[in-house]
Amino acid sequence: MTEYNRKDSKQEYNEYMIRKYEGNIKDGNLEICDLDRGDPEVTNYKFLEKLNIKALKICIKNGLSVKLRNDMIKELTIRNVMDEQQQLIFYVNDLELENLEVLDLEDNNLENDQLYNLAKFKKLRTLYISNNNVDLTNIYMVTSLYKLQMRYCDLKNIDQISSLVNLEDLDLTSNLLENQQLNNIYKIKKLHTLDISENHVDLIHIHRILSLTKLSMRECGLQDIDQISSLVNLKELDLGGNVCIDLSQLCKVKSLTKLYVNNCGLKNIDQIKQLTNLEVLDVSFNLLKDIDSIGLLIQLKELNISFNNNIDITPLKYLFGLLILTMNCCGLQQLSALQLLINLQTLNISNNSNINITMLQYLKNLTHLNLLRCNLVSIYVLRPLVNLEELRIANNKIVYLDANLNKMKKLEKLSVKDNLISNFLSLEQHQYLNNINEYGFRSFNIQDQQIASEYELHYANQMRLIENTNFQLQEIQNKRKRFQTVLNECKKQINAVLNCHDHIQFSTSVAHLFEMLNNPVSM
Repeated sequence: MTEYNRKDSKQEYNEYMIRKYEGNIKDGNLEICDLDRGDPEVTNYKFLEKLNIKALKICIKNGLSVKLRNDMIKELTIRNVMDEQQQLIFYVNDLELENLEVLDLEDNNLENDQLYNLAKFKKLRTLYISNNNVDLTNIYMVTSLYKLQMRYCDLKNIDQISSLVNLEDLDLTSNLLENQQLNNIYKIKKLHTLDISENHVDLIHIHRILSLTKLSMRECGLQDIDQISSLVNLKELDLGGNVCIDLSQLCKVKSLTKLYVNNCGLKNIDQIKQLTNLEVLDVSFNLLKDIDSIGLLIQLKELNISFNNNIDITPLKYLFGLLILTMNCCGLQQLSALQLLINLQTLNISNNSNINITMLQYLKNLTHLNLLRCNLVSIYVLRPLVNLEELRIANNKIVYLDANLNKMKKLEKLSVKDNLISNFLSLEQHQYLNNINEYGFRSFNIQDQQIASEYELHYANQMRLIENTNFQLQEIQNKRKRFQTVLNECKKQINAVLNCHDHIQFSTSVAHLFEMLNNPVSM
């Protein structure tokens, strides 16, 4: 395609830009991240009026201003990728988007005046305005809003929030709010999702929002939650990071299906056994030893008990419906309690250095398994897990892989860095590992002389052999004809990247391989 010449007319510029971007539209979505300031007379996005797009993302650089008109666009995202100290040249009033429904202006360092006339978007339902220097001055008039996210805006006053009568989802995380600023929030009758985390507030006004089904109050300094029982429709509750909290009142909220009380300094959770409808429970980062009450929650599908040291997991043997179980850093040694949990699909038992993984062979429905830092020397016992799609065994003492992975035909993601592996996986046998290099092959001790065969490189998407101090490729020079075929395939199918650090001593053959990759014509 002919490049645009700065001397061309506006019409020629727009025609050039239409040709350039219309091929990048996928399912009505277009992302533009390569426009420069250029000529201010022509760099005005006018070409977008002719493109059939529904969702547009623009990354601004070098002071480029935004003036845009397109009645087909329903979703617009604008990101400032300039210097953090440089303010984005952008005003809502310069947008003519009659059918806009979703507007994302996060992280742009915007001021209130740049949002002037925001209410002209009569169909706007979702607004992401987090991490800007704005308040509700122009936002409260957009009464069509269904979802509003205003995180990290240093809000001190939200008196006007009650004007947003159609609001159902509100996120005010990490502002400067206190109880007195929330005295009108209960007037939003349709509000069902509220995240007020990291503000110095309690339930004094929030308990009056009877429509709430999801409430997040992480790190709010909560102690007394007696008023929580008023929220009779509540299904999901996040109280993480409130270290002095008393859970005795939770037993009255029978409607709860999801509960997050991680990092709350809890030593006892007996009250939880009365929440018989719980499907998701997170009690990680506490001081628990006894979890008998959890064993009574037979509806549980997802459980996280990570970072409760030396915990007894015997009660889990009754949770036959568990699909996701996370037990990172629990001082575990035996997994016999899991033998009958045959429905488990995702299991994370990383950072348990004395664990015996023999029982895992019975969990044949596992698709995701994390065994990071478990002091393993072999994964032979995992051979029956033929449904695995992701396996993380990094930071162990494993020395051999091939025979242990032959049957895992569904495996797509493999993390094996920082082990003692001396053999390189035959990608001819494991061609189904589509992300094999992206997720691993770091800090290997690779000494396989066959690494440069056609099969070894043909199926790799990307080769990352970082920090391989003993990495050797012998007799590459004798394989030039065969390797030329591999390089031609690389151009079409793979991105072979050998990233090595300065401290590595390259052999002659490796240096020659780099030369061939960078300049295959010389072969």
